[in-house]
Formats: sequence, structure tokens, C-alpha cells
Amino acid sequence: MSKDVRAEFGRATALHREGRFEEAIGIYRRLLRAQPAVFDVQRLLVMALLQAGKPREAFIAARKAREDHPSNAHAHLLLGAALEGDGKWERALSAFEAAAVLDPALKEAHYLAGNMLVRLGRLAESVARFDRVLALDPRGVEALANRSVALSRLGRAQDALRDCERLVELQPWEPRHLLSKGGALLELGRFKDAAATAVAALRLAPNLGDAHFLKGQALAGQADVAGARDAFAAAVTHAPGHAAFQAALARTERQMGNHAAARALCEVVLAGNPGAIPVWQELAEVRREQRDWDGALAAVDRALEAEGASPPALTTKARLLADAGQAAEARALVDAALQADSAFPMALYLRACDDLAEGRWAEGWAGYESRSSFLPPPYRPLPFTRWDGREVPDELIVLGEQGIGDLIQFGRLLRLLADRGIAARFVTKERHVPLLARIDARISVTTDLSGVDVSRPGLRWVPLASLPGLIAPDPADWPRAPYLTADPARIGRWQQLAGEGFAIGICWQGDPSPTVDIGRSAPLEAFAPLAALPGVRLVSLQRGVGTEQLDTCTFAERIVRLGPDWDADGTFLDTAALLHHLDLVVTTDTSLAHLAGARGVRTLVGLRAVPDWRWRRAGETTPLYGTVQLVRQSRAGDWSDVFARMARMVCDMKGEAA
Repeated sequence: MSKDVRAEFGRATALHREGRFEEAIGIYRRLLRAQPAVFDVQRLLVMALLQAGKPREAFIAARKAREDHPSNAHAHLLLGAALEGDGKWERALSAFEAAAVLDPALKEAHYLAGNMLVRLGRLAESVARFDRVLALDPRGVEALANRSVALSRLGRAQDALRDCERLVELQPWEPRHLLSKGGALLELGRFKDAAATAVAALRLAPNLGDAHFLKGQALAGQADVAGARDAFAAAVTHAPGHAAFQAALARTERQMGNHAAARALCEVVLAGNPGAIPVWQELAEVRREQRDWDGALAAVDRALEAEGASPPALTTKARLLADAGQAAEARALVDAALQADSAFPMALYLRACDDLAEGRWAEGWAGYESRSSFLPPPYRPLPFTRWDGREVPDELIVLGEQGIGDLIQFGRLLRLLADRGIAARFVTKERHVPLLARIDARISVTTDLSGVDVSRPGLRWVPLASLPGLIAPDPADWPRAPYLTADPARIGRWQQLAGEGFAIGICWQGDPSPTVDIGRSAPLEAFAPLAALPGVRLVSLQRGVGTEQLDTCTFAERIVRLGPDWDADGTFLDTAALLHHLDLVVTTDTSLAHLAGARGVRTLVGLRAVPDWRWRRAGETTPLYGTVQLVRQSRAGDWSDVFARMARMVCDMKGEAA
């Protein structure tokens, strides 16, 4: 370049750096008219055009540069950048790959090709490209960061974590690396470690909303809902316009039972930002739990209008339709959610539940593993190998999960382990141990792993509800009831409670959590047709929430109440014994239904129109328990017909007994 040309070029680059792109572009064009094939000028012109939002003009300029310099790898990179800016990802990838062929040691070519492969969903190939970059430069921070993202999306969370830890080593001052590390820890279920990582990020950047959000997610994973709410509130304070943070705060308010606060928060946010899709989604959940079906549907439809095939919104609407008794329509929405995102956990879970309800056991149990993504487990994954169902371990640690009804239902499978000669140890809450220890004397039931050498190579672990998929998919092959015994001394002690007449134990309220209890529980007053039957004696087996209805129901004097110390020393210990003396148990979908079924007691279970998967979609019997009879709602939300039919059935039973 001449002195004058160099000066003009310097002025253009200065304007470019200042963001005065149009002026810089004008000078670059004048320079190229005078000297058409100067690559440095061509390169800067293309970049300025992209920065000015002119991808088509950038492509034309980049194509000219490539034509002028076909053997220059950087000219191909330039063309790839222009194509990427124009949304032509496949063609951009081809240009970056051409650059890599011309210069195999050009890190930028492999890096940009890797980024394009991520965008195209070709994740395994992208990892290979980032591997090439890191082989050339082991300290390549951006390649490490992007490889960790690709590994995470491939489900290789442990490998992603290693990359994140390396990033933290290379740039310990950078909070975003700690956020990436925390995300990988969340995927691995290491919630305590994720919380510590979030705190470390906050030490570097106390006002970083993403770090507060990570802390909230980690605390939620540890079932510290109050702590999660405070962390999400801090995230909203520091990033007030972030819809995901606002929705998370509303969700924790809802989980704490603060439905009015959650609803008010959503409505305030949406008044100012009607495009906040996650908040519409959360508002639908709040209204659903408040039994505002029309409002919930309206909210979820707003989310779907804004985002189309949104998996969260589709699955919420699916649950609303299931609440209304529309199982087929709900399944169609679940399938649509999975078409949009084949790995969306709630959609996988709902599909699995539908498969199980229809008796598609193999598909159902495989999909049921998705529960680990959102059901709060009482135990994190253990630090040794998970059992695959094929080998015979030296010892198998079986982790109890979910509620006591699930523990009773699936607990019988421990017998199958013992029948196979597998030494198993069942870990559950201390309060449940005395009851569950009565399933099989060959199985040790404990509260922790004290005395277990976790370094033993033959030690394995498995969640309890994963056993069906591993050893007995069809419930017809499970041990038959009765398989749960009661303490003989307690059986003798409680005989007098049943009294004279036809004794019916009743329970009307299950887990009061709005997430669980929608449509399952009935008001005690719905049992009035049973109370009106002559010669019937009702015994309340209700504990905790719901017992307050005993003081207000119209037939309270007809109900025998249990004392305050009932079952005080262990879950269902007294109740399991009392069942021996009852003629019948009548309950809604509660853990008592499982206890009575496991004890082999004649039981009527009242079910909502589309019940939980374990009760199937139709029929009066269940393969789970031979003595349980199912009485289903004819119309969603209507219990009157259910209990009228139950009263007629009790009359028939009394006639048989006489």
C-alpha cells in the first residue's frame, strides 16, 4: 500500500472500532475499487457488513474474496462467517471444513465447524471437532466451553463436568465457568456441590442473577424450597426482566402453598410483559392447583399461542385434559411435546404413565426412569455402580423413593431379589423401617449405609421403582398379596376397635400437596351413603390433613375415631394390625389402598375419572392386589355416583356375610 492508502485504511479501521460501520464500509469499498484483491481490506469489509446487519452484502463480498484467494484458508473462513450470518448453516459448515482441509492446523476452522455442528444438532461430530482444537491448543477456553455444552446435550454430564472444572482451573476469575460447572453438577444430581459452586460464583459476582438462579435450582434439588425461593427472589432482583427467573420464583411460592402470592406475581409480570412464556406456563400450573380449570387452560393456551409447540405448555395442557377425564386427548398432546423435544422429562414421564395405564409394560417402565428428572428423591445417586439387572452383585442397595404407597406397592419385589439369592439391603426413612421390614425377613431394611464398605467392587445400587423394569415388568408376575404382615401383639390389642356390626375403615384424604392431590381425594361428606346403611360401623383411618372434617360432617357420631398416639411409633404399625379386624376398607387413591391391598383385606377404592397409572384406565379389578375393587367416577369431579354404588356393594357384602 502507498502512504496515502495506508492512511485511508487506518482511518477506516478506526471508524470500524468506534462502531461507525457505514463510514468504514464506504472507505473499504473505495480502497477495493482501487486495489480489488487486497485480502485484509476484503476481510474487514465483510466483518463490517455483518456487524451492520447486512448479511447478503457480506456474503457477496466474502464470495469475491474466496474467488480471489481460493487457496487461502482464511478466505474460506470469511465465507463461512458470512453464510452463518445469513442463516445458511450447512453451507457455512462446508466453508469451515474447506478451510480446515487447506490448513489442518488452523484452530479457528475446526472451532467454527464445531459450532456449526452444534447448531445442526450433530453433537457427536461437534465434540470430535472441539477435540481437534484442544489437541492443537489444550488451553483453548472457548473450545472447552462449547465442548462441555455439546457433551451435556449428549447426556455425558460427567465428561461435561471435567471440561468445566478445567475451565475453572484456567480462568478462576470467570464466574460463567462456575455456572457451567454448576449446571453439570445439577445434571448429575449433585445438588449440594452445585449449591457450593453457585456460592463460589457469587463471591466473584454478587449481583449475577444467573448465579442466584443456579443456587435456587441446587437448593430445590435438595428439597429446600424456602431457600430456593429466596435465591430465585435474588435472581429476579438482579435480573428483573428474566422470565425464567420470575417463573421459578412463582413455582417455589406455589410449592410452598402460597398460591395467592404465586398467582399475583405471575399476573403482575404478565401485565408488563405478555410475552413472558414461562410465566404463562407457571400461571397455568397455579390455576390448575387452585382448581381454576378454565383459567388454567386460558393461560396455557396463551403460552402455546406465543411459542407454538412448547413442551412445558403442551404437557401442562395434557395434565389439564387428564384431570377432565380426556385421556386420549392428553396422550396426543404428550406425543406432540415429544415431537418437539424427544428428551423432555415431563413428557417422557406422562407417556410412560399412559403406557403403564394401558398395560404396555416394557415401554412404560423404560420411560418411567424419567421420573428422576423432577421427582424429589430422598437419596442422591450413590458413589458406586448402578445395577443393570443382569449381573449378580455381592450386595445390592435398594433405595426407597416417593411415598409410602409406592414403597408398599413396589416393596414386594424385594422378595424376588431374595428368591434369586441376591443379598439386598433396603434403605428407607426411619419411620417406615418397622413396617417394611415385615415384607420379607431375608431382606435387611435400614435407614443408611452405616457399616457398608462402598469401595467393594461387587456392590451395586438401584432405586426401588426401577426394579419392575429390571426383573418383572408385568405385575401379574409380582408376589401375590398378602405379602405384608402385621405385629401379632398389635392385632390382639386392637380387636375391640372394630366393635359390633359390619366394620368399615374409611380414608378420604391423601397427600394434600396440590401437585399430587388434584381430583384424588373426596370430602368426608361424600361417605354419607355408607354411614346411612343400617348395621354399618365406620372407623376413621384418616391421619393428619383431612381429620378436621370429622368435626363438621353430618354423620360424625357414626364414626369411631382413633387416638392421638395411633401409629406413633412407626408408619401404619397400628393400622396394619387393625385391618385384620375390619370387614372392609373404603378409601380414595391413598397409601391406605396399598396397605389394605398388601394385607389382603377386602377394599373399595374410589377413583377419579382418569386415575393414576397404577389403577389402569378401566375395569373393576387390579393386578396389583387381588382383594381390591375399583369404583371409578362416571364424570370427572363427581363423587356422588361413586359412593352410591359403593353403598349398594356394601349391602351385597353384608348379605353375603349374613
